Amino acid sequence: MFVVAFKMLIGNRAAFIGAIFGIFLAVLLISQQSAIFLGLLSRSYRIVTAISQPDIWIIDPSTRGEDLIRSMPKSYLSYVKNVQNVEWAVPIDYLQLPAASPSGIYKLAEVYGIDDETLIGAPILIEGNIQDLHRSGGVIIDTISANGFLAKSLPDGTKVPAKLHDTFEINGQRAVIIGIGKITQGFYPQPVIFTTTSQFQKYSGSNRLEYIIAKTRKNADVNQVIQEINAYKQVLAMTDRQFASRVENHFLKTGILINFGLSVGLGLIIGFSIAGQIFYIMTIHNLNYYALIKALGGGEKMIVQMIFFQAFIVGIIGFLLGTAVTLLWGFAITNTTLAFEFPWQLLGLTGSLTLIICLFTALLSIKKVFRLDPQILMNV
Repeated sequence: MFVVAFKMLIGNRAAFIGAIFGIFLAVLLISQQSAIFLGLLSRSYRIVTAISQPDIWIIDPSTRGEDLIRSMPKSYLSYVKNVQNVEWAVPIDYLQLPAASPSGIYKLAEVYGIDDETLIGAPILIEGNIQDLHRSGGVIIDTISANGFLAKSLPDGTKVPAKLHDTFEINGQRAVIIGIGKITQGFYPQPVIFTTTSQFQKYSGSNRLEYIIAKTRKNADVNQVIQEINAYKQVLAMTDRQFASRVENHFLKTGILINFGLSVGLGLIIGFSIAGQIFYIMTIHNLNYYALIKALGGGEKMIVQMIFFQAFIVGIIGFLLGTAVTLLWGFAITNTTLAFEFPWQLLGLTGSLTLIICLFTALLSIKKVFRLDPQILMNV
């Protein structure tokens, strides 16, 4: 039965390939746009995932994310340190400051200041020594900036990546590259720079801070410590997951979810229309075969199984091709400013939507075959 169904499926190669192409386009659009969206979403709270040491984040209650952040006085740090069961608390400074490359290119850079003494919050270094941050003007840059914005251009147009001890300017002041780090890009494709708090103050002229991160003592109740910190109404303390959710919710309110949701919806429409229509036309072309099966005693159950089998073959091939192209595209943009994240949950979602498209195309064709009268063979 299934052998016959498969031969019927590939008998009309143009329709067979067309149906697969419809599923392929749907899967590609759904999976790729969803992966881009998830990548951008994770970048919105990347500072939380990048700094794993603290279990409490303290911000000004008005802060929503790095695009809407209100700084706090340095005195708040002393308050947090004096809260019972807080093992340590350190500042994280953040501002967007103008940076100038050796080639004279200007960009706004995301500049972070971390605690001078502990250097908590520094990224993982690919090159350099973290202790060199104590050098005057010492900074850590990201790999994308090293190969792009801060790369030197030779007369023949060749770019030479920035290396350790190269210099550039931040807000008109000298900066020395002492390390190149593995740093996740932010929502906007900007240079990402880390330095010490003292050096950050020289670059920015600011004596305020944007975040306080803290670690509770062993066996301490994190929620109890958070309540004690929040007794001071000028600050808002949260766990790392709560802070990430806060930033995430702010990001979703920008309307970006609707835009990407429309792209996913368009993928479904493509799948339903192209694959459904072509599969239906292919079924119409095979009506004589289904009539013959009925005439020979084949029941409706057999025909249903054959049509579902054909729809799932088309769906599986289209799903595998679409997913493969999406993953290849994600691999190709690794270490670029483009966002991409493809968790297993997205694979399951895409597979479920593909299954729905297959069921729709199969049911559309089954309805036509059920109305089929074997007597049409007499007219052939």
